[in-house]
Amino acid sequence: MDLNDLDYDKLTELLEQRDREEAEERRRKKKFNADSIPTIMGLIVLCVMTAVWVMLEVAAPDRDMMFFRTFFDVHDQHFTVAPVFRERWNFPLVYTAYIMQLASLGACVIAFVINYTRVKSKSGKYKITVFVASGVTIAAFTLFLVRFWNVLF
Repeated sequence: MDLNDLDYDKLTELLEQRDREEAEERRRKKKFNADSIPTIMGLIVLCVMTAVWVMLEVAAPDRDMMFFRTFFDVHDQHFTVAPVFRERWNFPLVYTAYIMQLASLGACVIAFVINYTRVKSKSGKYKITVFVASGVTIAAFTLFLVRFWNVLF
C-alpha cells in the first residue's frame, strides 16, 4: 500500500461521521432530559397541595373535643380556667393557601404544555403524574372556592 493510494477526504469524512455519532450517543445517554420535567413539576404540585392542606388545617377554627368538655368544664370547682378556643379562621393563612393553589394551577398548565410538546416526539409519553396532580389541584381549588368565596371576594 502506497501513501498515494490513501484518500484523505474520505478518511476525514469517516472521522467526522464517527465524532458526530459519538456526540449523539452522549447526548442520548444524559440522565436529565426534558421528559422528566412534567413528572418533577407534578410531584412539586402534589407537595404544594399537601402544604395547602396542612395550612388550612392550621388556619381552621379550633374544634371542641370531648376531652376538654370532660376535664375542663367551666362549672367545675377544681378547674377554674377554661380552655380558650379560636372561633375564627386565620385569614392571612387562607389567603396564602389561595395564592399557593393559584401557583399550583399555573404549574399544572405549564406541565401540560411541556408534556404535550414532548409527546409529539417519537419517545414521548403522557405522564400520569401530571394528570393526578392536575385532578387533585382542580378538585381542591373548586372546594376551596366553594368554602371561601365570600371571604376572598
